[in-house]
Amino acid sequence: MSFQAQPNQVEVEPKGVRRGVIGILNQGDTYLFIRRAAGVAKGGAWCFPGGHVEPGETPRLAVVRELKEELDILVEPVRRLGSVQVTDSRHILAVWHVRHVEGRVKPDAREIAEVQWLTAEQIRLMRPTLASNDRVLEMLAR
Repeated sequence: MSFQAQPNQVEVEPKGVRRGVIGILNQGDTYLFIRRAAGVAKGGAWCFPGGHVEPGETPRLAVVRELKEELDILVEPVRRLGSVQVTDSRHILAVWHVRHVEGRVKPDAREIAEVQWLTAEQIRLMRPTLASNDRVLEMLAR
């Protein structure tokens, strides 16, 4: 299965703004949640999986690529839930609900230290955590 970019979907941001994506994968009322590996930015923090949008790449394609790279699974973007601006940086993260298409979750140890399936309440209790998690949980509650 392949996802093709539409010509008008590449998002151009002002200089200095970085685009990223978050992939929300659920099983019933639990969500896939990761703890970042020590060697990456904000290592040790708990968050939803995702990463950067590469130049010329759409957020839709980026979420597929990032979850494949980080978790070795193929996902299909189902619906864009919105965007989160990270308060301590110039990052804007597109939040996508994704559907698991194939593959068994196998975290890349260079980027992910741990993976858990957690309810929204359990996610709220995880520490250390990224500030964006609260905003994403608000989106999921709607």
